[in-house]
Order: sequence, then C-alpha cells, then structure tokens
Amino acid sequence: MLPLLSAPLFAHHAISAFDRDDSVSVSGTVTKWQFINPHAGIWIDVINEQGDAESWSGEFQGTLDLYRYYSWNKDTFSPGDEITLTGFPARNGDTTMAVRLVGFADGDVVDVRSAPD
Repeated sequence: MLPLLSAPLFAHHAISAFDRDDSVSVSGTVTKWQFINPHAGIWIDVINEQGDAESWSGEFQGTLDLYRYYSWNKDTFSPGDEITLTGFPARNGDTTMAVRLVGFADGDVVDVRSAPD
C-alpha cells in the first residue's frame, strides 16, 4: 500500500484571454468598481471615435496585491472619476482588457502589473 501525501495546490488565473502582444488605451468615466476576489474589476464609459459611448471593463489582479502595494480599496474609484486605462485587449475583440496602467486625473500613473519589491 502506498502512503498518500498531500500538498497545498496553488491556482493562478492566466490572462490567456488577452493579447499580451498588443496594447490598448482608453479614457473615460468610471461607472463601477468592484474590489472583490479573485480579480478586481472596473467599468468605464468611453466616447469612441464615432462619438458613441462604449462601456469598457478592466480586470486587475487580486485585491490583496492592490491593497498591499498601492493601498487601493473599495473606495479607490467612484462613479464619475475620470481615468485612463492601458492594458492588454481581449483576443475576441470585446471592449475589455487586462489592466496594466491606470492614469488618474491628477496626472499620476500607476503600473499595476509590476508590484514593488
């Protein structure tokens, strides 16, 4: 009979749904911010080149990293905030991205994909 060993398993959500060889940047108004696991998310209304409103969403890493490295929490964004998101666009053409950079109205830019050491 073989002894059974158990070890903790760690899951990681890949960002394979996003094109890491491309980048997109959109500016708009925050409509929703979800500071929940497994990934925080944000939705913004963007005026496209045709002058029509589009809803874009951005996916971030987990809340623990956002809180630990950037002090972000459920109150970091509010509806009406003006921001710019830059990240990897969805491979299927949807208006969503894996967020890499967040630009704030005051000019600050945060790179959320490279947590400090």
